[in-house]
Amino acid sequence: MKKFLAIWRQRIHFFRLEYFTKLRKKDFETIKSQKTPVVLVAGIYASGRSLLPMKKFLERKGYPVHLAPEKKNYESVLILARRLEKQIQKIPAQKVQIVAHSMGGITALQALQNPKIFAKVVQVVTLGSPLNGCRLGNLAFWEHWNNQKYLALHSPAIKKINSHKKINQKICTLYACFDEIVFPKRNMKLKNAKENKELPTYGHTGLILYRRTWKEVAKRLVK
Repeated sequence: MKKFLAIWRQRIHFFRLEYFTKLRKKDFETIKSQKTPVVLVAGIYASGRSLLPMKKFLERKGYPVHLAPEKKNYESVLILARRLEKQIQKIPAQKVQIVAHSMGGITALQALQNPKIFAKVVQVVTLGSPLNGCRLGNLAFWEHWNNQKYLALHSPAIKKINSHKKINQKICTLYACFDEIVFPKRNMKLKNAKENKELPTYGHTGLILYRRTWKEVAKRLVK
């Protein structure tokens, strides 16, 4: 019961951020720092709004942080990956690192298949990403859902994305001990990953709202 109460509180907080928070120009500004820039990538049907609390936390740690995407990501993984590639290429730094929530992790892995992006990105930290698909993806039968083939359990598209050993070695996966969206937990793990770690948190959206998660992310960032 406590788990579900915690999840509902997280959902309310998440929707407040997504629907009642206005993104201002300064939210897309980055601090000047010698540390490796971080790109925060939102999950399906979300935008940079949901990642603002984490952005502010990482900035206090001295990291320049970029938000992606600006608008809710209703497009396909391929389109989102191309946009992410362009955003990364525009960042005036030799190296960058990515922190991605949910489907944002799949978008990041797709972007890393571009050799130029692979060379520039030093690592990716995924938060609750369905890197092996999820059961809910198999329930989506409506044609307009562009990402069904990427989120469906054991789909050919997802197998192709997560089968690159060199890319996987740059990935750290963090996931909740209870996730109501992506289950079972093994679907959030990645073979040959740099690290697969379960966190003592509840809920899919809670991963990006818990201060504990932010600290775990900060521990893994390259300075």
